Amino acid sequence: MAQSGQYSLSDSILLRAQGEKIAMRILFAGDEHPYSEYALGETIKLAMNTWADVTLLGVTQTSNRAADTPAGRALRQYRETFLNSWSREDSPYVLGEGKYEWVSVKDGVLEEMKVLTGRKKDFKVRLRTGAPAREILAESQDDGSDLIVLGCPKGEKCEWVNAGPTPQQVVDDADCSVLLVKEQQPVTRIVACLDQGYISQESLEMINQMITIHNSSLELIGLSQNGDMEKSVYTRLIEIGDYYNDRQVEINTRLMDVTDFEQIIAKEIKQDLLALWLGKKSLLSRFYSRGWVGRFVSKCPTTVLIMR
Repeated sequence: MAQSGQYSLSDSILLRAQGEKIAMRILFAGDEHPYSEYALGETIKLAMNTWADVTLLGVTQTSNRAADTPAGRALRQYRETFLNSWSREDSPYVLGEGKYEWVSVKDGVLEEMKVLTGRKKDFKVRLRTGAPAREILAESQDDGSDLIVLGCPKGEKCEWVNAGPTPQQVVDDADCSVLLVKEQQPVTRIVACLDQGYISQESLEMINQMITIHNSSLELIGLSQNGDMEKSVYTRLIEIGDYYNDRQVEINTRLMDVTDFEQIIAKEIKQDLLALWLGKKSLLSRFYSRGWVGRFVSKCPTTVLIMR
């Protein structure tokens, strides 16, 4: 086991195998349209499996009676859908019934008040005013989010109604991981593309969660350039493959040149979830020009997980 604060690949695998829940903060960002309902469903699955701290966020472009806007009304419905997905006894997000206690209201004066017991996990519903992409990114930084979940229509446009390329802007500029839910469909395979040696424990856990939630197989693709692959990337590819083989997870591992990446992915991705590691040493980020991530995920026909 690595020293405290340092984790190797085997450490994160051990944590998962023992059933430990990795602390996670999820920010769901949505509007009042069906693609956001699909994204909320994926958020609920993740929350059920991880007991994450969760914030539901809507953005309105008017400050007048913001709670009565379509975004405000949708948020209230999303809150009820989220909380009603658990039985009261099993939910880590529900407030307790509470009991009456004497509370000091000023020196020498006590008042008997009903005090509700707190939730086991943090759950917030927020409405911000401004440009949607800017406010989603600001909330993720203020909240310390590990993952942003948002939806968009299937097809190449990938835009929010009345808010343009919000999903693409969030994917391009977020500091944390982003799950972009393109449509409601079964996920039979996770296609994870590896092009860097360093992989965070959190990103490995994210892949583990997706495999568990969807009961899917795993395709692990190692990316090279002109046939050359960094030794650290190849080593990590073998380690991850061995781990899943040992646990009877259906996995296929192969190599792909980065020049073929976009064309092959466009042809092969059907009922799959595409997962991309995009760290500072990402080969894809070096190969493509700035802003390519947003453009690419808009063309991808299925859900995409960007891991940072």
